[in-house]
Amino acid sequence: MKIRYIFYSLVLLLAVSVLPAMAADSAITVEGQLGVTDVAIDPGVFMYGDSGTIKVTVTNTGTTPVAISRAKLYSSDLTVVGDDNYGSVGSIGPGNALQFTFTVTADITDGIYYPLFYLDLRDASSLRYRVPVKVEDTGLSVSVTDRPDAFSPGKKEDITIMVGNPRENTINGVVITPVMNGYETTETSHFIGTLAPDASGEATFAVTPYEEVPMEFTVHYRNGMNDHTVATTVPVTFGTDRKQAETVLNNIVVTPEGDHYMVTGDVTNAGLEDAKSVVVTTGAPAVPVDPYRSYVVGALEPDDFASFEVTFSAAPGTETVQLVTDYKDKDGNLYSSELTLPLESAGVPDDSPGTGDDLPIVWIVLGIICAAVIGGVIYYSWKKK
Repeated sequence: MKIRYIFYSLVLLLAVSVLPAMAADSAITVEGQLGVTDVAIDPGVFMYGDSGTIKVTVTNTGTTPVAISRAKLYSSDLTVVGDDNYGSVGSIGPGNALQFTFTVTADITDGIYYPLFYLDLRDASSLRYRVPVKVEDTGLSVSVTDRPDAFSPGKKEDITIMVGNPRENTINGVVITPVMNGYETTETSHFIGTLAPDASGEATFAVTPYEEVPMEFTVHYRNGMNDHTVATTVPVTFGTDRKQAETVLNNIVVTPEGDHYMVTGDVTNAGLEDAKSVVVTTGAPAVPVDPYRSYVVGALEPDDFASFEVTFSAAPGTETVQLVTDYKDKDGNLYSSELTLPLESAGVPDDSPGTGDDLPIVWIVLGIICAAVIGGVIYYSWKKK
């Protein structure tokens, strides 16, 4: 009886010491012959609601085949899709490897989770391996790095959008698309492509607003096989751009010339951008006349100036006329400014006889008469002698 009691005690002790070892996770089994040699998770870090794959590679490093009954992935957090795909596996030959792929969905909050890979062997042993899976719902960062100080209706401007990847894994297929709501763009989209962790990419859009409606840009990207979007808006307020070209007229001199006037002066670009196709002319009630109906200055860089001269006529009694300056920006948008010129200080051209261009003729006639009188006196004096 004592011998039987001792025997049962030894069996119980052996069971207590062996069972915990069997229950513990192990990456190597069958006396070091079979083990997990690689784990690939795609995407590397899941976002909330993402689906992806966990691929576990098992290698037989021994000299004899190992028979496998089934393989499964257990998780109380992740949703394992189609986990009965490996209900019957077969054997792994010596020196060979076998990859098991499982599809999971991360419909859980941020954190690190450890689903259990379980390999059931036919010799009554098993292989267990915990796979760490990260879930983080942080998306891409989108910001506007360059935009004009103010917009003008119908004027084309450049807007630069920067996309950054603050995540731990690489993001693919990054595309920026403008949403057409009160404006138009030259580009329909910009493809940035792949963004590594802590990397960023930029795209510039040429936009033309027509309404004071915020511009919206949508960023599409993929985390593994999952599509995601994030958007940003650019407020639109119409006003005067502080950087645009600005033409200023100075040193203006108005001179009457017969039946018309001549205006001379300088035009200066007081802005911070180039003024192209600068033209100076006159507006109503003035009527441009030859030889300088309008004066083409051409391009003016910031702080550059050029001289001009224009000619015009005006009806009698006209007190002021408009001096008009037109120019274009780099996109061909036309700008115009006017300067009022008073004609009182310039004098009014007079076409009456004896004035203006007729004065030299009067003096010539008077000279001829005086010469005739003097000649007559001299001739009379000489004849009398």
